[in-house]
Amino acid sequence: MSSDHAARLARGEELEFRTARTGMIFMLMICVGFTIIGLCLLGGGEGLLRMLGIAVAVFFGLVGIPFTIWRLIRPALELSVNADRGVRVAGEGTSAWIPWADITQVDREVLAARPTVVLRLLPQAQERWDAARRDARDVVEEAPGGPGVVIPQTISAPPEVVLRALEAGHEAWSGRSA
Repeated sequence: MSSDHAARLARGEELEFRTARTGMIFMLMICVGFTIIGLCLLGGGEGLLRMLGIAVAVFFGLVGIPFTIWRLIRPALELSVNADRGVRVAGEGTSAWIPWADITQVDREVLAARPTVVLRLLPQAQERWDAARRDARDVVEEAPGGPGVVIPQTISAPPEVVLRALEAGHEAWSGRSA
């Protein structure tokens, strides 16, 4: 990914930030481990123990391993930045675009001892965001430092890179609307 986010956004490109792969590597190791346990139970067990071995091997081997490999190949999209449309934060109960006009500021805060990025919204935009999350049965929690949209910390890019991309998008939009 180019470090010159402003130039990419000016060319009309959309910046995408995906989930880090480390969690899926851990899940793959768990699935392989349980598949081996299931095969051991299948080979050396009788009756109920053998059926448990089949269930564990099928679930973790035929479902878990392909799913985690798929997620390693194609990690989930968590954040999109577009100079015209705004910001789309997925995985927060909604995946609707937040227009740049609704974003007042891009802040950097500390959440759970980790640096994170927070989008500060206009009050009516914040109400829409919270309502959409409530509709998705997601718990609405306060962003550090007051209302806002917390950018997921599971993104593979460091918070500084995400912050620069969001600031570049906000500046590109501000330059067009002025």
